[in-house]
Amino acid sequence: MTSNGEKMGLRGIVKNILRLMKDHELKFLLTGICAILSVLFTVISPLLLGDAINILIEGAKNTINHTGTLDFEGLIKLLSIAATLYFISNVVSYLQTYYLVKTTSDIIYSLRQRIINKAMQMPMESVDEKQRGYVLSRIIGSVNVLENALISSFTEITTTVITIIGTLIMMIATNALLTLAIVGVVLLSSALIAIISKISQKYFTLYSKGGIYNQIEEIFSHHEIIRTLNYENHTISEFNDNVDEWYSDEWKSRFLSSLNTPLTNLNSNLGYVTVAVLGSIFVLQGSMTIGRILSFFEFLKNFTDPIKTLTDIMPKLQAGAASAERIFEFLEMEDEENPSTKELESLENEITFDNISFGYTEDEKIIDNFSLTVKKGEKIAIIGEKGSGKTTIIKLLTRLYDVDSGEIKIDGTNINEYDKHSLRSLMGMVLQEIWLFSDTIEENIRYGNLEATENEIIAASKKANADKFIRQLPEGYNTILNEDGDNISQGQRQLLTIARAIISNKEILILDEATSNVDTRTELLIQEALDELMKNKTSFIVAHRLSTIRNADKIVVLGKGRVIEQGTHEELLAKKGYYYNTLKTQRNI
Repeated sequence: MTSNGEKMGLRGIVKNILRLMKDHELKFLLTGICAILSVLFTVISPLLLGDAINILIEGAKNTINHTGTLDFEGLIKLLSIAATLYFISNVVSYLQTYYLVKTTSDIIYSLRQRIINKAMQMPMESVDEKQRGYVLSRIIGSVNVLENALISSFTEITTTVITIIGTLIMMIATNALLTLAIVGVVLLSSALIAIISKISQKYFTLYSKGGIYNQIEEIFSHHEIIRTLNYENHTISEFNDNVDEWYSDEWKSRFLSSLNTPLTNLNSNLGYVTVAVLGSIFVLQGSMTIGRILSFFEFLKNFTDPIKTLTDIMPKLQAGAASAERIFEFLEMEDEENPSTKELESLENEITFDNISFGYTEDEKIIDNFSLTVKKGEKIAIIGEKGSGKTTIIKLLTRLYDVDSGEIKIDGTNINEYDKHSLRSLMGMVLQEIWLFSDTIEENIRYGNLEATENEIIAASKKANADKFIRQLPEGYNTILNEDGDNISQGQRQLLTIARAIISNKEILILDEATSNVDTRTELLIQEALDELMKNKTSFIVAHRLSTIRNADKIVVLGKGRVIEQGTHEELLAKKGYYYNTLKTQRNI
């Protein structure tokens, strides 16, 4: 579906593909010229071979009747010209393929870049609505299918269409009546092929939707949880149900499209019969020579083979069209709005949450009239029950979402007036969900500051209490982390993200349950690293464990999106309210 909810359709798909080709018009022009030359030389050659056969037949008659000899010089001349034309045709055909493959590869390369850029520019609500497999299936699966369709099919389409047109012209010039009979037979079977192709396209679209890819991605991403919970049988059963539906759509699409080949073969055979029968009549009438009839057989081959080629590649084209539709629907999704270009250079005085309210849906408010003033350099801890809006406040501060009402201000200016990128450039984050990529430890830390030197990385690691365990690894800082970084412990991974945050040296720090999911000893190391990280920084700490926030300048207790308590650790204990009771019972929030 497009952004307005309407189906894109074939016209929209073609229009978008033509837009992709716009920057490569010269290369496509060269491809077209090569295709025309290749076909031109190919369709002329059968006529020369027919004339050569006529010379042989005439020479045989002369020999039998003793009235003359074989025109050997004329025969050699015709065969030499035909051989030269075939050779040139192959050379320009090679050039055509070269230009087309190069151009198509460039198009696919730029298309992948556009998809990645789109994924980076999507509004957060769109990201939250989509499964990761949704984007991955378009970046990998759909683009691969489209690439295959363009590279393997576009050359053949260009060549076959020009071949059909050129051969048809030669056939009409040779014998219009015989050509008309052949075209009638071909059109009859082609109409049937078109009907079947239209039906099969529906099933190609259904099976290429990518739901199965989402499930596969989820299964492989969470296989440890599936095994731990003994959930394998249910997962397999659920997967089999989806596969059965996917298989049904794919089988129907493949079966219907496979009917094209026998229909095309029937098409060719009927054409040969037509040429043989009518050609014999014309020869007996003296209106055609045997050589021209043989040329017509070659013309017929050049005419029906391209049609057979088109039907053979139809499944690829249909799959490519379905994939293209999914790609362009994704690319036409709205980007994240960022209308302001005003730069936010630094935090001078304070951050103010002024009566803000927000809900992910219209019926339910997550944040309700929340107000808070944070002075520069303060450490603010935010605690509360699950679903109370702790993480949502962070999302609103970073403008991953915008408030429904109220204002968030930095130094008295609404953050909506600033460019989002400059706002986020002031913020460093250490999250509960740790993100490391498949590269060396050094490069994972350097991700916080791409200009960082090796010495700066080591210094940041020491401050984060990570240097010691890094040096104990076989390759030290050159140790390559696997895809999820799970060849080191959870706590060690978190220390690396803290080192990354330290080296980024941001003015505002956001710590979202950064010490959860680790043991007590590792928590102490992480807490020491966080204390180092937060020196002279304005910090927001979303806390899971109360032991990590005792030294906060202000502790804010949330309940259903509202502030129910706030103060220092000592002040909240003195109130003997929610914070006091939670700490007393040692219950995690």
